[in-house]
Amino acid sequence: MNNMYHGSPVQNLLFLKPFCKTDNTIKKSLVYLTPNPYLALFYIWTRTYKFVTFEEDESGKVIYTEWFENQLYDFYNHVSGSIYICNAETPSIRLSHIKGVYTSDSEVKVEKELPINNVYTHILNQAEHGNIIINHYQQLSDDEKKEISEKVIRAIHMQHLLLPESNHSQNADFIREHFPHEWEEASQMDDAHVKTMIDQWRNSLK
Repeated sequence: MNNMYHGSPVQNLLFLKPFCKTDNTIKKSLVYLTPNPYLALFYIWTRTYKFVTFEEDESGKVIYTEWFENQLYDFYNHVSGSIYICNAETPSIRLSHIKGVYTSDSEVKVEKELPINNVYTHILNQAEHGNIIINHYQQLSDDEKKEISEKVIRAIHMQHLLLPESNHSQNADFIREHFPHEWEEASQMDDAHVKTMIDQWRNSLK
């Protein structure tokens, strides 16, 4: 492994500097990198919130699953940015506890920049070449759509989006717009039902 990759909507960077967002899983200023250039594509992100529906399979292939119709187009069409290539042997780069994610607590020198004019068309091109698998929403089974619905309802409660301080955030607005049925169902659940739902999910992870 000689290269690490970092996707960003910001172009013409010579160094990648540590940063921290409030919704990051790791609460520390870090540079985030991946050895998978196709995974880095999906981090060229211009929204203020996080909505991750992609993963790597056991072979390292990136799988992107839409949770609503035209999700990929909605998020990535006309979005530009760059993939930055860095030396994987940089001493400060370390494997994190998150699969496929490496971090550095100090700035990382950029070895090469690959500008991307439209992330959406670039993703489709890579899918045509077999480097990315796209599961379009309309192709999902009823069971898969039901599972997504359950995940959204659980996320609404675990992210406390119904509370007054979060109810008008961009994340809450996005969920209300794209998942109105789930938002309504989540709004009608009592505390006991919410606790049971979350406990059952946590137990399923053990």
